Amino acid sequence: MPPPAASVPTHPAFVPVFAPTTGARVAASTEGLLAARGWFALAVGSLVLAGLLSLMLVIGRLPFLGWLFTDPLFFKRALVVHVDLAIVVWFQAGTLAFLGLAVGPRLPRGWTAAALALAATGVFGLLTGAVMPGAQPVLANYVPVIDHPIFFGGLVSWFAGAGLFCVLAIAAPARTDDRALTPGAVIALRTSAAANLLAIVTFAGAWVTTPAAHPSVYYELVFWGGGHVLQAANVAAMLGLWLHLVARWTGRAALSPAPTAGLLAILVLPQVVMPFLAFGGTTATQYFPMATHLMRWTLFPVVLVVLGVVIVHVRRHRATLDWRDFRAAGLAGSATLTVLGFILGAMIRGSSTLVPGHYHCAIGAVTLALMTAAYDFTTATAAPGRAPTPARRARLQLLLFGGGQAVFGLGFALAGAYGLGRKQYGAEQHVRSLGEYLGLGVMGLGGLVAVAGGVLFLAVMLRRLGAWRRPQTLSPATTQ
Repeated sequence: MPPPAASVPTHPAFVPVFAPTTGARVAASTEGLLAARGWFALAVGSLVLAGLLSLMLVIGRLPFLGWLFTDPLFFKRALVVHVDLAIVVWFQAGTLAFLGLAVGPRLPRGWTAAALALAATGVFGLLTGAVMPGAQPVLANYVPVIDHPIFFGGLVSWFAGAGLFCVLAIAAPARTDDRALTPGAVIALRTSAAANLLAIVTFAGAWVTTPAAHPSVYYELVFWGGGHVLQAANVAAMLGLWLHLVARWTGRAALSPAPTAGLLAILVLPQVVMPFLAFGGTTATQYFPMATHLMRWTLFPVVLVVLGVVIVHVRRHRATLDWRDFRAAGLAGSATLTVLGFILGAMIRGSSTLVPGHYHCAIGAVTLALMTAAYDFTTATAAPGRAPTPARRARLQLLLFGGGQAVFGLGFALAGAYGLGRKQYGAEQHVRSLGEYLGLGVMGLGGLVAVAGGVLFLAVMLRRLGAWRRPQTLSPATTQ
């Protein structure tokens, strides 16, 4: 067994993050806490809005209520904003919140404030552009849009703010003391930030080189390549959080920094080709299929290797583990959704609801990892004396969301197996067979359970965020 000095602290809470100190160190610590809190507030706020919209989308899919909604554009607008908030803003802001916790004290105050201001302005632009008269939704894959200048201004502002903070977080020197995250998590989150930058550059290249065309074709080309790179960034962040959570649960790291860096390099380095292909022209032969091949063949091997390492690590320490720990529920749920997403993805043969079944499991896995780590995050950033969320409540929330998301994805998959088309809502949706009705019913049930889990999470997080308004004295994290 490795000596204690080489192990991760066995205490289930974060190690002391912002310990009392003096002078410039106090200012630096405060800066890091504010940056982390700012991005976390953006992440949770976006999830609140996305959750409200998702409830409308579930209702619009239910066959016995579809007759109430005769304007499919209403749901398509809701879908655009829901996806951008739940996949782009939530994932990027969540990743940057944890990076802010890890390297925030080393970041310059002015630049971090500018990044947060740009990002917040971007979210406001997305919401405002969605209600502009005449705004038309375009359901492009990965980053759907609303064809209006204010919406696009918001999208550009968001990516500018997130990209700026990614650059700052990558360039900041690593902390060597009072680390808020395990070394493997920091490596993975920095890698995720690098992949997010690659995605933004790919978007820019595609924007420049894509010729004028019908909006549905134009925006599909613009966001196709970068959208695939975003998935690699999300997976990198998820793996980092897995490694961090399992280390906090078991008391020891499952992977040392060197192999972690190697695996994350295998995951992200192939994505470097996408900016070059985008600047070479989105109508060129390789641009469209290369993005698909990279996602199909470069993500799952690394994920399965890390998952295998985590399983072996847990089995090795199973006799001493507290299986009631909320981290166990979160890790198991995220891993299950990931594997289910892989299976459903391998079954896709056309444009049916199997596609959203696959990606709702995939993005649900990332969301569940972020949710699980969020409980530790709010403990680490809470004012002194604030009690953490009870483990039983956290576990219930994670089980509700993870189980609901799995049933939701399986319902979509069942309806898709009978040929139900995707991106259809209300009266636009044509349900013909018993299998389609059954699949949509299962989807609706799972969606409602997942929404219940999401609402519980948001209630806890909003309460914790509200506590930040209290006067703060720098101190070690409250115990879990």
